Amino acid sequence: MSESKHYALIERLLPLLGSSDFNQVFKRATQDLPNNESFLLKMEMNRLSAPCQRLVDLRGKVDGECQEFHYQGKTHYLDDIAIKVFKQQLKLYKQQYTLGIYEKLQTTENNFKVMQKKNISPQEAAARRPKNIIARAVRLGHYIGRSEERMHLTAPLRMAGVDGALFDAKTSNMSVSGLRAKVDSQREFSVDEHYFVYFTGLEKEFVNRVLSAGTEYKVVGIDRKGQQQWVRMIVVDPSEEFNNFFKNFLRSYRGRYKVDVDNITAAVITKGYEQYLMPRLSSVPLYFSGQTPASLRYALATQNNLDLLSYWRDETNHSHLSQLFHPPRMMRYQALSSGESLIYCFTHTANNRLFFYSASSEELAEHPELRDLYFAFGCRKPSWKVFKFQYQPAQASDAEVSSPLPKKDSPIERERVAKALDGLSMVGLLSDVTNQHIDESYQQNYPLDGNPNKLSLFNQSKQPISKFEQVNYKYLQLRKENRYQYRSLIEVEHQGSNETGWTSDFSISGMKVEVETPLEYSVGDTVYLALPQFQKLVKSFELSHLAYEVTNCNNSHTIYNLKVIEVKGQQHQGSAFFKQLIDNNLDKLPTLPEGKAIAGLSDALRQIFCAPLFCRAMFIHKVPGALEVKCVNYGTFAQASDNWLNIDSSAHTADLSKFLASENLASFLATQLRSHAPSDNPEHIEVITVTARKNDQLLSVRCSSNFNSVQQLREFVSLSLGRGKVHAFNLQLSRVGRPDTEYIQRELDYISHYAIHRAKQLEDELWSVAGVIEVTDVTEELMQRFNLSTAPQPLKLSS
Repeated sequence: MSESKHYALIERLLPLLGSSDFNQVFKRATQDLPNNESFLLKMEMNRLSAPCQRLVDLRGKVDGECQEFHYQGKTHYLDDIAIKVFKQQLKLYKQQYTLGIYEKLQTTENNFKVMQKKNISPQEAAARRPKNIIARAVRLGHYIGRSEERMHLTAPLRMAGVDGALFDAKTSNMSVSGLRAKVDSQREFSVDEHYFVYFTGLEKEFVNRVLSAGTEYKVVGIDRKGQQQWVRMIVVDPSEEFNNFFKNFLRSYRGRYKVDVDNITAAVITKGYEQYLMPRLSSVPLYFSGQTPASLRYALATQNNLDLLSYWRDETNHSHLSQLFHPPRMMRYQALSSGESLIYCFTHTANNRLFFYSASSEELAEHPELRDLYFAFGCRKPSWKVFKFQYQPAQASDAEVSSPLPKKDSPIERERVAKALDGLSMVGLLSDVTNQHIDESYQQNYPLDGNPNKLSLFNQSKQPISKFEQVNYKYLQLRKENRYQYRSLIEVEHQGSNETGWTSDFSISGMKVEVETPLEYSVGDTVYLALPQFQKLVKSFELSHLAYEVTNCNNSHTIYNLKVIEVKGQQHQGSAFFKQLIDNNLDKLPTLPEGKAIAGLSDALRQIFCAPLFCRAMFIHKVPGALEVKCVNYGTFAQASDNWLNIDSSAHTADLSKFLASENLASFLATQLRSHAPSDNPEHIEVITVTARKNDQLLSVRCSSNFNSVQQLREFVSLSLGRGKVHAFNLQLSRVGRPDTEYIQRELDYISHYAIHRAKQLEDELWSVAGVIEVTDVTEELMQRFNLSTAPQPLKLSS
């Protein structure tokens, strides 16, 4: 009979074949078929399910590059499409290689015979085929430490697990304290498992009891590449005789075998991507010390998070960030140990003073009578912000120096860093997840109705201020001049009146300002402003009617980036004043990258943060004629984005094919990056994903900017909740400059000594990085913005 006629039915029934209730299910499913057709259908299923011994070799038969694919002791030659089909079919046939799988592999879409039959050219088939986007996956803050060199050594082994069953393996590298062995790809291994190892290969060359006696090893890591698998192991309680033999053996054969530099190579990759990500991090890593309640101790400042830190400075230039984490709030967080929370904030100006208001989603849930009023009043303030705070206990062990080479810092420096970190109890990440259309969304869903004076409960200015240190992260300076964080009163001339605002930061050539009332200025317009607080300090400069050009502004027209307008033959009074101010106060003005922190402290804080990495990062690389996502960074703190990143930690890969193929997202990101410079602020792109509730299969990916209105976006989200699970992600896209090779130079020099081609490959990879995308889950904020629940919504049909 024709299999294609009832293919869908066969696929549905195959997994049940052989089960106790198969006959009953089969009879019910085929009740509308004639008896002879039902009989032939069952025969066809039995035929397809029969075990198959035939090997598949698609070399020269498909439009694709074939590779070895090992399964159940058989070696096939398949391309990427066939491998994917093979794995899908295994689910139908209970992980057994059957005749049905063999036949399916002969009819893949890129098979030359199939294309010829359908009159499709290879070029047309390639254009139709979804592009596989497989990126390197790098776990940050994770280094393979070795106290000794390892040698490339291939020698047969016999291994035995706790069940005593023996199996063959082969070393790929070895040192006195550990080894890496190639093992059967179908055998399952777990970290911390113990095995006895017998050195059967070396036993043929050397007579020594330790080679045949069996030595206990513990698995510390598992690596996979394609259809191959390796285990990394360390020896458990070796005897002195064992240590002496392998010390002498490896020393005498050092010239014969190459030194293994895999761990140093991995360190260069990890450190290189860390050094790209950290300066572009828009969120602020925070570190807390003490028991319950803990208090803020350090904030790690980067090139991109200065604006977030400046938000918390008042009219006297003092930071109120520590008040955001007041004792009652911290006690709630510490009781949960780890988690995440949204915090809604705004500032209120009264008598030329700034007052900070904040309320977490949990606190608003405890005061439901104030929730809608808080949103309604706060979202109408230009300073309205939504922050996401993620946190977990701090691990002191994560602060270890990251280089696997011998430490170059002095014991005194290490002692100072250890003392500076003593007592750290929590690490967290504060992210600004305020959407560009957030004001409009909240105002539509939360009408102002009530007395704002009731919100005094959330005035965090009543909370005690604890001192904390802003630690500047060392990075390669790409700006033409430094920006300095400072908050000072300004007056902007607008339509015959003066509007009040504040400086956020300044340099000799420009400044960033925030105004209380939205102004009708756009990029390229000229703005005239005065600096009344600074004018009180000096008489030698006239700090009024200063001309600046708008270079950037936010959607609500409350935050402006300005640059000096130079007039030939005239000195700009603002530029001259700021030059003198900076020259006379270099030791007092907070800036980047320099700082007075303890040497090595920022590196240690980076390590503590990178281990959990409360976000995900994608890196765009320059490839011939294009820009492509080639690397993904991840950490131990679980993220909703892991569902579509498809990270395989043992193979060190991430499959982004379905995510980036949706709405031509890969092309869109590349286009946006081309218009950016390394000194530009990050671009925010909100992406909505819809996944199936049962298996998390990605059903839809949409960019918020592609909807015609906020209301249309809300309707899409509401309807999608009836289809599956909805998540929203904020992608912050930044252009990067050249890599900071000084940071990894020691490792590169070491690799060059033993494998110069590897060092060149690593340098080429890092130099090809063009941009980084910080990925933050903003689902909860999206639901709050539209006043929706994440529970499934019933689909309503219009009458």
